[in-house]
Amino acid sequence: MEYNRKNPYQASVKERYSLCKNGSTKDIQHIVIDLEGSGIRYRSGDSIGVMPLNPLNLVENTLRAMGATGEERVNVKGDDFILRDFLSKKANLSTVPKKVVKVLLERQTDSEKKERLAYLLEDRDAFKAYQENHEIWDALEENREVEWDLQELCGMMMPLLPRLYSIASSMNEVGNEVHLTIAKLEYESNGHSRVGICTNYLCDLAPIEVREVPIYIQPTKDFLLPEDTQVPVIMIGPGTGIAPFRAFMQDRVANGGSGSNWLFFGEWNREYHFFYEEFWNELVERGVLRLETAFSRDQGHKVYVQNRMLEHGEELYRWLRDGAYLYVCGDAQKMAKDVETAILQIVEKYGEMDESCAKEYMKQLRKEKRYLRDVY
Repeated sequence: MEYNRKNPYQASVKERYSLCKNGSTKDIQHIVIDLEGSGIRYRSGDSIGVMPLNPLNLVENTLRAMGATGEERVNVKGDDFILRDFLSKKANLSTVPKKVVKVLLERQTDSEKKERLAYLLEDRDAFKAYQENHEIWDALEENREVEWDLQELCGMMMPLLPRLYSIASSMNEVGNEVHLTIAKLEYESNGHSRVGICTNYLCDLAPIEVREVPIYIQPTKDFLLPEDTQVPVIMIGPGTGIAPFRAFMQDRVANGGSGSNWLFFGEWNREYHFFYEEFWNELVERGVLRLETAFSRDQGHKVYVQNRMLEHGEELYRWLRDGAYLYVCGDAQKMAKDVETAILQIVEKYGEMDESCAKEYMKQLRKEKRYLRDVY
């Protein structure tokens, strides 16, 4: 049977544990999902889609703000639900839709609150900041003057969408399992504690060895190892961006190729955040991996993966010139941009090119599918 977003497989969490040492202020977990009996296959470079549940306290807060018990019935897009089930499994409760704010504005009788709502709808940045700091329940709480029909409000909620995570394992190594590297998200906003919906689900809510975690494989189009195992690869994966490169190296070892492998990994502290340290060190000792690390907070000045790349720029360019594939995984907002800037600087300097030629060189790498990114 083919499993997908509309027809997910009910998997179970087999194992989970923290990758951070005691004393860390972060919580990065290694999650093992059991696929035994599913017939699911995946490749290194693929992602997994997970359909989460909303946390119980978020559902309860929303019910309270709606003035509901949870036992009411609602019909959303032609499907009937018990309200509590709809809020738990189907509704995105952590994002306030613009159309909800528009109705709040239309019905708000308090002049000061009405003025604020109007400002939010007029200023894009203000509305974005509002969404980042509010969930549906506290938007409703702040506008208690507005009355809602439960059916109407549920119809305006955005759907609870699956989250995609890079797979951190190769089936050649782990068999019928999927391994994930998950950063558990917890934060404060608008005076309240919040959590990442899916990270909280996988790290805390999903029971161990109970088949109730809806998943499916999201195949990658291009983020794959070269078919020729003799081709060298350069992997840049700070933080949880390390995930697919653990899979890549499991594959490279299993296939016994002679291609060189060079990994750039960065995090806060070596003592607390050197994820999969034993695995990488064993590969280094066996001579199948070259490893550069950048622990940004272990010295007075910040050091990132792009700094290590620039330090080894001449050799990195030589690898590219000789046919290496270059992979980047992780944060799209800053890291991926900084890494690309570093690559351009390296190509300009050691390829003796001007900026225009260096950009054309990068464009050609993309065209040849030798510069590949999995960023989020």
